[in-house]
Amino acid sequence: MQTVLNTAATIENLVDVTLGADASEREKYMLRQSLLNLVRMARVEYKMEMQASVDKLLHVLPDRATLVV
Repeated sequence: MQTVLNTAATIENLVDVTLGADASEREKYMLRQSLLNLVRMARVEYKMEMQASVDKLLHVLPDRATLVV
């Protein structure tokens, strides 16, 4: 949960610094949503990379091996 709060705070800081005090609420909303979507995309890509690594590992292991998690 702490990571989500840090991400949200960082996004808010980026919005404030990038657009400044004169920006409209619509501009802030659009930038905030764009940054949130980038975070979501990065999470999905990370999960896909991790799954690909696990798949490679499972193909390399002998059939009789036991994977302990």
